Amino acid sequence: MDPVVDKAEIAEKESKSELSVDLNSKIEFKKPLSRNQEKKLKRLERALQNRAEKRKKEREIRRAKGKQNYAVVEKMNGEKVEIKRKDLKKNLMANSPNKLKIVIDCSFESLMNYSDINHLCKQLTYCYAANRRMEAPLQFYMTSCSNKTRELLERSGLANWDAYIHNTNYLQVFDEIPKQNIVYLTSDSPNEIQEFDDNKVYIIGGLVDHNHHKLLTLNMAQQNQISHCRLPIGKFIQMNSRPVLTVNQVFQIICKYTECKDWKTAFVSTLPKRKKAELLDNEDEETDKSDSDNENSLSKKSQKN
Repeated sequence: MDPVVDKAEIAEKESKSELSVDLNSKIEFKKPLSRNQEKKLKRLERALQNRAEKRKKEREIRRAKGKQNYAVVEKMNGEKVEIKRKDLKKNLMANSPNKLKIVIDCSFESLMNYSDINHLCKQLTYCYAANRRMEAPLQFYMTSCSNKTRELLERSGLANWDAYIHNTNYLQVFDEIPKQNIVYLTSDSPNEIQEFDDNKVYIIGGLVDHNHHKLLTLNMAQQNQISHCRLPIGKFIQMNSRPVLTVNQVFQIICKYTECKDWKTAFVSTLPKRKKAELLDNEDEETDKSDSDNENSLSKKSQKN
C-alpha cells in the first residue's frame, strides 16, 4: 500500500465529513408554538402598537394635572391671567388696597330647609372663590354664621378661608359704625345705589327663599333703622321676572363693578342668560329725549312767530 495514497484518501474523507457537519449545522428545526405562547406574542404586539398612544395620553394627563395648579385671575383692566394657586395665598384681604366691606347676613337659617341651606353654602363658596381671584380682594365678612350653615362650610375648609367669620349679628360686629353708614342691599328698596363708599358697610341677605319672603330684608332694615338700597339693574337690563338675584350673583356684580366702574359691564358679564330679557340702550333713550326736546322747542318758537 502506498502511504501517499492513504494520506490523500484520509484527507478526502475528512473534508467530506466536515462538509456534512457544516450542512447539518445550517438546518433549523422550528417547533410549533403553544396556545399560551401565541397569546403572549399577540399581547406583546398589541402593547407595542399601543405604546405610543399610551404615552400621548400620559402626557395629556400630566398637562391637565399641571393646569389644576393654576387659577385664572382677572386684572383691573379686564385681562385674564393664569397664576399659581400657591400665589393666591399671598393675595390676602389685609394687603388689598380695596377696603370696601361686603357682608353676607346668614341670620335666615330658620326660614330655610336643609336643601336651601346647602344651596346657600354653595353660593357662599362661590363668593369666596370670586373674591380670591380678584386682583384687589374686597373685605369679605360673614355674620350670624352658625349652626348648620357653619357646619356645612367647615366641610369646605372654612378654617382656612381668608374671610372675617362671625357668629354674632352685623349690628354687633359693626357697633362702632353709625347706622346710616350700614346699607342693606335689597331689591325691594326704592333707592338705587350709584357708587360704593369705603366708609360704609354693605349687607347682602344670605337667604334662598324662592321669592317666598318679599319685603323681608327691607322691613328688617327699616326696623333696625339702617340705610337700604338696590342695584341699578332696571337702568341697564330689562328682567324677565322680579329682579331677585342669588347671593353670589350680587357679590360678583359688586366685584366686577369695583374693577371696571361700569354697571352695564358688571351686569352683562355676571347675570346668566335666563335672567336677562333685553339690554336697554341708554344712549338711544338719551338721544330720543334730546330729539323730542328739540322738537318741542321748535314747535314753541313757531307758535310764537
